[in-house]
Amino acid sequence: MTVSKLRLPRPRSAHIVAGLFLLLLIALVASGCIGDTDTPQNTLAPEGEVARHQRNLFMLAMWPALVVMVLVEGAIVVTLLRFRRRKNDAIPKQTHGNTLLEIGWTIVPTLIIVAFVGVPMLPVLFDLGRDPKADAFPIEVTGQRFQWSFKYPNIKDVRTGEPLESPPVVPGHAAELHIPAGKEIALTLTSVDVNHSFGVPRLAGTQDAINGEQHRFWIKADHPGSFAGQCRELCGTGHAGMLITVIAQSQEDFDAWAKEAAAGVKTVPESGGPVAVAATGSGG
Repeated sequence: MTVSKLRLPRPRSAHIVAGLFLLLLIALVASGCIGDTDTPQNTLAPEGEVARHQRNLFMLAMWPALVVMVLVEGAIVVTLLRFRRRKNDAIPKQTHGNTLLEIGWTIVPTLIIVAFVGVPMLPVLFDLGRDPKADAFPIEVTGQRFQWSFKYPNIKDVRTGEPLESPPVVPGHAAELHIPAGKEIALTLTSVDVNHSFGVPRLAGTQDAINGEQHRFWIKADHPGSFAGQCRELCGTGHAGMLITVIAQSQEDFDAWAKEAAAGVKTVPESGGPVAVAATGSGG
């Protein structure tokens, strides 16, 4: 019996056109990923040690996966074109599985993943997941609808004798977190109401803030500058306005800001923002 006598359905031109349109649409959507790398919350433009490790891990996983995808899809296309049905073709010999081949395409990808992805990734993952170092600068971060607050245990408010706390912010305005650049920062994160998520993409990935729990992690800015972030867990109607600005300053500028803040000196003008820092931190 020949294949032609089976009367297999031929692809309609409409299906081909639809497939080509779908490929074009996918290409158009994917092109949206290629944009200005200087956007404020661009994960692929890290300016901190943690964010850089995370970007590198992503690339390490993406490129092997992309190579495998191209090879597999290429083999599929070649197979479809080279062995497509032709008129009067006889039905080929039918086989069911190939044990040696199946073992091969199970073991080889496993070795590739372990050798080229798993081994390089594990040390970095352990470093990212470790507790902050003993000499890291501690800051306590609290999420509440719809703002962030920061407490500095190592900076005493001269007016109260208690650790310095950031002032409340107007809803929709960014809460400012001041840190010394080039120094590891130990953040202790929690929430007083619903779940929130602390995220400053250019410095580090996101961490959940959960009521009744404390999550400790570390960040480190490469240089002075201002870095945008926001809550990344839908927490209510004001979620979009739960913003963060991390202001990294040189040690000298940070010490000057801490002295002013501890004394209750006004450090940001009425129209101030991330660039309006009295202690001359870079606005970036």
